[in-house]
Amino acid sequence: MNSSSFQPMSLSQIQLRIKLLLDKLPSALPEVPPDYINPDETIHNNNNQQSLYHPPIKAFASALQTTIEEYNLLLSLVSSATYQWGVDRSGASQQNLSVMNSELQQCQEVITSVVSGRLSNVLCPAVDVLVGRVEVVKGGNNGGEENGSSSKKRKLDTSSATTTLNNATTDRLLGTTATINSTTTTNEQRINHYTRPLVDPSYVHLCHQIVARNGEMLRYTLATCIHTAQRVIGDYLEVMKKDVGHEANKGGYY
Repeated sequence: MNSSSFQPMSLSQIQLRIKLLLDKLPSALPEVPPDYINPDETIHNNNNQQSLYHPPIKAFASALQTTIEEYNLLLSLVSSATYQWGVDRSGASQQNLSVMNSELQQCQEVITSVVSGRLSNVLCPAVDVLVGRVEVVKGGNNGGEENGSSSKKRKLDTSSATTTLNNATTDRLLGTTATINSTTTTNEQRINHYTRPLVDPSYVHLCHQIVARNGEMLRYTLATCIHTAQRVIGDYLEVMKKDVGHEANKGGYY
């Protein structure tokens, strides 16, 4: 893309691309997963069975989110497509533009308040960053060892909250520390391996249930907003054609 070949998108092109977004909505609906069962409260661990329902629901939510992102990007081009200097725009034209912008904004607000929040709970659940295990690698000492080889010892620490609080400074450093014994000095290297567990797995599972249970209405709500937006733009184009013809017939005095 360069300045000599760039052409802004016209309002009719924006309307057509918004209308084509309806074809990108997912056709298949995900299955509603069963209720969450805490593995600590039952002998049989059903977490693996429950997690099988999550990928189709996440794929469904991702498809809706992709459509919403493209829809918002297309609407952001409306202002540039309808740009006209203030004195060159009639009062009726300004009023028609205000009505169109108001209707398009209302469609976006419906999507944000009704659809986007539910999708975000599935696509971006809250997680904690914790130290899953600590690997301690011990190098050779000053006294030397047989064949000049250095000894390595790995130590795993599975503690989470206590380790994170007590070793807050050490967790951020990846280097070597010296441990001085009575006869030798040993170099140690602590390597922290972090995990990202879910803050509340039962709530995340509930969010997946909500999206799957209301998947048809979420898709229908998004489709309705897209259809309304392209219809509003079409009505604005029709009104502007009449307004231009009316201004041309009035002549220079009115």
